[in-house]
Amino acid sequence: MPQVLALDFDGVISDSLLEAYLLTWRIAGKIEPQLAVAGGRVPGLDNIHSFRDQHREHWESFSRLVPFGNRAEDYLVIQRAVQLGKSFGTQEEFNSFCKTLDPRQMDDFHEEFYRERYRLAEHHWEGWIALNKPYPGIRKAIEALSSYFELAVATSKDSQTVHALLDSYGLGSLFGPGHVLDKSMGGSKRAHLATLRDIFNCTYCEMTFIDDKVAHLIDCSDLGVRLFMAGWGYNSTQEAELAASRNIPVLQIEELSSLSPR
Repeated sequence: MPQVLALDFDGVISDSLLEAYLLTWRIAGKIEPQLAVAGGRVPGLDNIHSFRDQHREHWESFSRLVPFGNRAEDYLVIQRAVQLGKSFGTQEEFNSFCKTLDPRQMDDFHEEFYRERYRLAEHHWEGWIALNKPYPGIRKAIEALSSYFELAVATSKDSQTVHALLDSYGLGSLFGPGHVLDKSMGGSKRAHLATLRDIFNCTYCEMTFIDDKVAHLIDCSDLGVRLFMAGWGYNSTQEAELAASRNIPVLQIEELSSLSPR
């Protein structure tokens, strides 16, 4: 039976938060005018770094809430929460706040988010790639792990973008056909792992899953999959403490390449 290593994408393989921040600012004001950039000048690929620096307090508040999000439309929720000065102590609190937003606006934001992403990738490839860099050391680690594991991606991102980025990182050939499961393959990482079990014809005990969001890992904790939280991803001390309380080890990126099948 194969040993399978499933990796989340954003926050594990790719550091793409600044791209999401750019897209959120470019779109949110179209969906809800109150969320528009003051002065109406939305950032672009050429000035998103300086824009972030000029809005440092907003960026830090935005970043703190990212661990609660999952799908693209959650960035609209986060933008609204930052505007209102809200913070959340639990996933349940964030989910309850999500329900206060208009579902139609959420759907519109989701569609426009991907439309804008594909437009930037098509017409400004190099600038877009620069906002989706692999974490330092991740390429060598994944290459090493491919000798011991069947590799897969379990992500809420779209597979088109994931494949494009994996190819740009020089990692695309390490993930077999059908081994990138995206948002269309289920609404949770639990659903992704169930699908991967069938794809690889293995048991949950022969699977390892790495995600940077502790809520996703907790949701899968009764399956028998070996779980790790990526300590280099979009999380904080609070999430690390919660992971530890659930006996989920926090893995550092320096340790990743030495991970072995159990």
